[in-house]
Amino acid sequence: MSDHDPGNSRPASRWGGGFTSYASPKPAPPPDAARMQSLYQSAVAELVRGRADLARASVEELARALPQVPEVQHLARQAAIIAFDWPAARESLAAARRNPPAQDAIDLVAFHVEMPLAPSGIHAPIDYMEVLALSFESAKLRAPKARRILLTDEKTAVPDSLPVERVMRFPIDPERLMFERMRVQELYLRERDPARASVMMDSDVVVNADPAGVFAETFDIGLTWRPEFADAPFNGGMIYVPEGKGGHAFIVKALACYEAFAADASVARLYPKNLKAWWGDQFALALLVGYRAYAERTSDTLGVDGLRVRLFPCSDYNFTIEAGRNYSREELRSKRFIHFKGNRKAMQSQYLARMRAGEL
Repeated sequence: MSDHDPGNSRPASRWGGGFTSYASPKPAPPPDAARMQSLYQSAVAELVRGRADLARASVEELARALPQVPEVQHLARQAAIIAFDWPAARESLAAARRNPPAQDAIDLVAFHVEMPLAPSGIHAPIDYMEVLALSFESAKLRAPKARRILLTDEKTAVPDSLPVERVMRFPIDPERLMFERMRVQELYLRERDPARASVMMDSDVVVNADPAGVFAETFDIGLTWRPEFADAPFNGGMIYVPEGKGGHAFIVKALACYEAFAADASVARLYPKNLKAWWGDQFALALLVGYRAYAERTSDTLGVDGLRVRLFPCSDYNFTIEAGRNYSREELRSKRFIHFKGNRKAMQSQYLARMRAGEL
């Protein structure tokens, strides 16, 4: 299954003219639009800083005045997940260089389960086997010595033509797809030879460069971050796990966190879908790292319960191409992995055609 972004996740950019179009279902004075806009902007700014405590009063007043406005509902969801308390010891750490592993000691690991409908509810039907074939083809072009692995369920048909070297099958509940993805990633890491490094990626990712260079620093797990989602700053479709057992330990902790907030009624009731089906894995990563620790970090390496977490910008390590934009060859070649999220899949085949032709 492909990557996912929380719905209505860019509220600040969606306000337009503000609140003046809201119509109350009961006779009542209309809310003060200027005050509502001010409260909203204040809440967004605090949530971006990981300060749900400072956003609470603004969110509550907005929810009382505008309970049916989607942006306000989304803001309340963001505040609830950011406020969820997950204890961990956190600190900023200095980067430490190391020699990267050889390419033949790296696994490129995709996850996919065949589903009749996209669980996000917003993505069009997609031939994911074609998408996977393109992803693994890009791996052969850019990282020919790396091992290609597919994590899937016991039912998904995998054609013999798929350029994958190992298919690992697990019992998977399709109703809890994002939780299950993290769970089988933990099982894969538990079994993995600790002398190997791994890139755990969505099925719609193009390997655009030799992945060995990602592992030129000492860390236990690498997450890719983006600035536009206050509640989901880390993209679950790209996780780097160097050699050793530290990455597995981090995923075990993330699963425990995931279980806890998905079972918390004060959080789950605000979401239209089961958090184990969609969105929740990215919240688990952020809660474990710590929203405030991430926002206030002084370096791109954080200590979390004694584990080293390296934060890589999506702009270089998990880049999303946008339709209608012209990119130079040099700009595209500087990206290590390119993520064709959501309905961008048609662009992936065009990109692979250019790779085959030597244009990229």
